[in-house]
Amino acid sequence: MEIFLPPALNQFVHQLVQTGRYADEEDVVRTALRVLERQEFEESPALESALLEGVRSPHRPYGTEVLDSIRQKAGLHS
Repeated sequence: MEIFLPPALNQFVHQLVQTGRYADEEDVVRTALRVLERQEFEESPALESALLEGVRSPHRPYGTEVLDSIRQKAGLHS
């Protein structure tokens, strides 16, 4: 497989290899793909669950009281 990157990303990959943290360009791409895979398959179910919970919840008007309640539950202060 050949991958062609824009100049800025190509330079970034080369810089990462030059730091010695990665063995070669393939190592950088493998690591990046693992991170993307983890993000896609680990974070998406949590997001999907939150969205489904919201869809299943009874409708409430979206006013300052609702926002204040959400902020309080999240540990944020208005």
